[in-house]
Amino acid sequence: MHAPNIPVNVWWIIAAGMTVLFLAIWLPMMPTSRAKTQIAMIPLFGIVFLTVLGKLRGHDVTKLLSIYSTVSVGLILGVIGRRADMLIAVKQGEDPLGTPASKAGPANKRLTIQLSVGFVVAFALWAWLNWG
Repeated sequence: MHAPNIPVNVWWIIAAGMTVLFLAIWLPMMPTSRAKTQIAMIPLFGIVFLTVLGKLRGHDVTKLLSIYSTVSVGLILGVIGRRADMLIAVKQGEDPLGTPASKAGPANKRLTIQLSVGFVVAFALWAWLNWG
């Protein structure tokens, strides 16, 4: 099966949709305003990073938008259904001594596994879209 040829204007729509979906899923999971601010900055840092990458490596806008959207998909798939685990992980990050290891260990393990699977799925999708 051959990959579809997606024009750049559609990639802009996909990237905007992925940004909205990313923020809609990640922001409610964050227990503090500090954590919410940090999460809200991720799309901005992604755009800056990919713009610099594009200039240095000569990638076109279509390729950069596909990379941005793929990373967003990986981050979204990596945390869906893991709100309780995410709350434990964020609390542990903000107060390492105040989080019991009996809760933090399994939560971190589940998040790591799901994020890893999410990124593998997202990369497989990106590879198919780029190399068919």
